[in-house]
Amino acid sequence: MMRSGQRSIIFLINNGGYTIEVEIHDGPYNVIKNWDYTGLIDAIHNGEGKCWTTKVRCEDELIEAIEVANGDKKECLCFIEVIVHKDDTSKELLQWGSRFAAANSRPPSRHQ
Repeated sequence: MMRSGQRSIIFLINNGGYTIEVEIHDGPYNVIKNWDYTGLIDAIHNGEGKCWTTKVRCEDELIEAIEVANGDKKECLCFIEVIVHKDDTSKELLQWGSRFAAANSRPPSRHQ
């Protein structure tokens, strides 16, 4: 994307794990290493081309980052990592996860 000069804004929503997977079937495999995603993009970028990264932790920081991406950094590929709480999800998604977990735990049906 950087090589071809794209000027997109990429948002990575980072809740530090797999909330829906925990709801479906919890286990130690859902505890993941939380990478420094903006650092990864900076390493790939390595000062070549036009790229800008930032990490935000609240609504005001997100608004400011979007303004920068659309203003001073509008000629860059912009990567905004949005840090949210691990349980920041909708009630509907959690309900879906519970229903999926219940359906997933049924024994396989026998086709005759």
